[in-house]
Amino acid sequence: MRRAAPPKRSERVNASTRSRSGLLALAALLLAPSCKTVGSWVPGGPERIPSTLSAEKVPHALERAEYELGAGDSERALDWMRAASQATGLSSEMREQVRLMLDRAAEQRVRDLSAPGSDPEDLGDLVGMDLPRQIAVSAGLEAARRMWAEGEPIDAYHLVKKIDTKYPLHHERQATGIFLGDLGLELSKDHTKFLFFYDRQEDAAEVLEYLILNYPRAPRCDEAYATLARIYEDDREWSYAIDRLEKLVLNHPDSPLRAQSEANIPRLRLASIESPEYDRGALERARTELEAWLRNWPGRNGVAPELEGRVRLDLADSLRRLADSDRGIANFYIRVGNEYGARRHADRALAEARQAEDPGRVQEAEELLRELGAEQVGPVAPPGVAP
Repeated sequence: MRRAAPPKRSERVNASTRSRSGLLALAALLLAPSCKTVGSWVPGGPERIPSTLSAEKVPHALERAEYELGAGDSERALDWMRAASQATGLSSEMREQVRLMLDRAAEQRVRDLSAPGSDPEDLGDLVGMDLPRQIAVSAGLEAARRMWAEGEPIDAYHLVKKIDTKYPLHHERQATGIFLGDLGLELSKDHTKFLFFYDRQEDAAEVLEYLILNYPRAPRCDEAYATLARIYEDDREWSYAIDRLEKLVLNHPDSPLRAQSEANIPRLRLASIESPEYDRGALERARTELEAWLRNWPGRNGVAPELEGRVRLDLADSLRRLADSDRGIANFYIRVGNEYGARRHADRALAEARQAEDPGRVQEAEELLRELGAEQVGPVAPPGVAP
């Protein structure tokens, strides 16, 4: 087979030269500093932007910021003004010029980063810069809204926390409270899990807890309390669930959720009781709360009749459990020979069973009283005390 002729010497030299030139160009590209750190400025060219400036350099920084804004580079304009704002020894007039130009550059940067298709994280990064408070906060809140819209609600929540940490009394607190309420309540509708460890309800609870702690007067705080109670109830964290409903009633007395919440508190209390013998205090408290609800709420506007029906069922449940508790205590007193204590609790068991309209428990209490030979009305007097 005929081999190809070797390249001519001139061709080899040219190829070698082109190879060295390409390597040098690549090295120069890799080693070259960014446009912000290149050489001295010439009109239309880049110039290194220092982190701080002396007072003598501030007029030049103003000129450069004006130029960069005109060239459409709001990032460099903003960097120039951030450096100028660190200068000391400025006259009042020069300080005002820097402030005005900084505002212009920051506002333009916010507009640029708010354009469709831009990354909301870049906009959120403005919160960490030493920018005018109102501009930084507004930019951060807008970034949070866009993060949520793009499916990153937890990133949005963390950005809001960052805003609150850096600017605790910022001017967007009302809007932020509304945003957090909407975000947390929307998250609470998502019941998806990931590998049995990660639950969106945990995210919702974190956001809503932050809301009620830091924005207690936000418009949807009452919904946040009620939703937190539901989340904790689902996890059988009864004390937390009851606490959130009690705070709803206390902090939002005019809420349309108050009647429902006052009814749910004793219901949760009953759900939390495992043994009537050892939780009689909770049973008594639930009974008192249910009876108070039936005195205060039926017939009032906005109170559904079915809610009243459920409260009556819960009251009957508490009374049945109290009857069981008293009957058990009466049997204990019979075993230890305390006739007065046995009769007293048997009488209470009978009254509770009758109020619950439970024929079976009424019969059991009556049989217990007959065993005690109870023919007179009311409990017998303890030994040594006249009846």
